[in-house]
Amino acid sequence: MPDLLTLLDYLSDSQFHSGEDLALKLGISRTAVWKKVRKLNTLLPVPILSIQSKGYKMAEPISVLDKKAILTLLPPLIQKQVSQIDVLVECPSTNQYLLDCLEQDQSGNRIVFAEMQTHGRGRRGREWVSPFASNLYMSLLWQLDISIAEVAGLSLVVAISVAKAMQNLGVNDVMLKWPNDIYVHNQKLAGVLLELRGESNSPCQAVIGIGVNVNMPMKEGGKIDQQWVDMQQLLKKQLNRNEVAAMILNELIPRLQQFNFSGFTDFMAQWAQLDLLLNRVINIDGHMYLKHGIARGVDKNGALLVESDGKVQPLYSGEVSIRLNGPSKGY
Repeated sequence: MPDLLTLLDYLSDSQFHSGEDLALKLGISRTAVWKKVRKLNTLLPVPILSIQSKGYKMAEPISVLDKKAILTLLPPLIQKQVSQIDVLVECPSTNQYLLDCLEQDQSGNRIVFAEMQTHGRGRRGREWVSPFASNLYMSLLWQLDISIAEVAGLSLVVAISVAKAMQNLGVNDVMLKWPNDIYVHNQKLAGVLLELRGESNSPCQAVIGIGVNVNMPMKEGGKIDQQWVDMQQLLKKQLNRNEVAAMILNELIPRLQQFNFSGFTDFMAQWAQLDLLLNRVINIDGHMYLKHGIARGVDKNGALLVESDGKVQPLYSGEVSIRLNGPSKGY
């Protein structure tokens, strides 16, 4: 539905546009314009108004994802690392879109953005609430020169990159909750979903999903089953999502290149500076024996170190879910 995005782009300035003018720009009939406006009104967080003799107008300005706008904010060296960028009106999941590309042997480093996900996914099968034209839903298909066995810690590196992008955009007090959630004031701002494909002893591909709450409508936010916050609340203004997307890519892509070369070791200090759990009492769901303990940072593989009964042991992200249970406890 590329012309649906084009129509949305024309209307995003919150000025009146006549049906005749929109029909000429899109190369379709005025009736087709009317039908597309109706379709958008089923998706949008703010309505498109229709006033006789004036035309169509967005009730409030809205930021539309735009491939060209994102590319102009990426330095040439970053642009060269990406073979394809897609912007979709909607899809079930941006991660699934790229996994399907892999199944069709479409290789190279690819990025996809969607204005809406109908079946957005978080860790451990949780739903990622994904209302239309409000937040950022993006995935990268990234080719690595290392095997799946060597990828430990990658999701933490992605989370560090998103956190640094948030800081660059003016968000203060950003912290990371192991393994890859981005928090501000104990409220979730963004999350990462990493899915790997490849053989155990050969180069692998990573599909890296990133969701950021940018301008979350309160009605949709009520569907989220945990404390959350968005960039609009934190910065007291609406954000241009193209700028948010570009900032994340500018932070993430160089780190992916560095990780491919040196693994997680080079990022341990960056994680420690942002570690929300460090020296705090935590509850652990999903582990056979360990139910609580004190978080003691991460090791060189990105595993969470937990002290319990005087012993420290590593936990891996696929095993468990972590919840905070108390204040900091030093050694």
